[in-house]
Amino acid sequence: MESIPNSRATSAHVARLDRTLKDLQRKVKEQEEALKKLRAAGKPIQEEPDSNKDIQLRQISLIKSAFEALTPVEPYTPLPDSPLPSLLALRTTHGTTSEAKSALIITKNDLSHVEQMLQKETADLEDGRLIESALQTRTSALKDSKEKHVQKPMAQVAKDMIRGLKNKKARYDMDTVTLVKSFNEFIDDHLAVMLAAEELGGPVVGELLVVDQTNLEAGFNAQGKARKTKGQLSEVGRQQRIDEIWKQQPERERRAQEPWNEATAAATEMRELTEQLLNNLVEADGGMNGGYVELDRESAAARFLVRSRVAQFHPKDARRLRLIDFGKDLVS
Repeated sequence: MESIPNSRATSAHVARLDRTLKDLQRKVKEQEEALKKLRAAGKPIQEEPDSNKDIQLRQISLIKSAFEALTPVEPYTPLPDSPLPSLLALRTTHGTTSEAKSALIITKNDLSHVEQMLQKETADLEDGRLIESALQTRTSALKDSKEKHVQKPMAQVAKDMIRGLKNKKARYDMDTVTLVKSFNEFIDDHLAVMLAAEELGGPVVGELLVVDQTNLEAGFNAQGKARKTKGQLSEVGRQQRIDEIWKQQPERERRAQEPWNEATAAATEMRELTEQLLNNLVEADGGMNGGYVELDRESAAARFLVRSRVAQFHPKDARRLRLIDFGKDLVS
């Protein structure tokens, strides 16, 4: 039953649209006919004012008469039941909505850009405050130091400075001993077995965190996986392999009767390489072309230092290695 009223409403709406369309077509036709008559009867319209004052006055008078004749005429309005006003309102609303959506997208982009700028400016402001605080602290410390020095004789000031430098050196020496101890413990407890595994064809340092001593004895296959041990490897063959890859046990450690296996050989190589790199860097005094160590071979220790961004190869000679001088920019 509900479909019958809906069908009637649809038919009535279609009829109103049809009447409105015919009315608009009739109005357009009337305007076109009137325009044709004007073009046929009248002279071409002079868009610019004439230079002759009399003709210009007549032009103004004609324009005035035309406006006075058209003013009382009521403008065209659609029929009372015409859907044209609703359609025009719908078109205007749709256009306004589309413009509002476009403006909203632009506003969101502008807001995001402004928020990013605000975050950057906030971070810069915080950095500026930290720098200001550090400068104020430093300035205050320098003033206090200057006042103390002014109150003391020059000889006493020199003694205090020497004492301060000695204290700093002692503190740095203690820190160096602590760092060297931690470095050696890291090599012995973690790094040595992984370096040895990489030298024997195993995984790269860091890929396999737990390497068993039996894996080092058995070796690794071409895919980097540990071989299955079918029997205890002969000690003579094992020592020959260690001597070929690394080198023979140093005389000092041999006299101390310390064990010499794959892990200890890799640890010794790592310590010696880092010591040479440090010594050469100090001797080079921060020079860009100095501090290089000549490598007998490209060892796992050298590759590990390069991967760790601690050392770098010479750009034209991969047999030369040097430490990266992190402090040279600050010193210069």
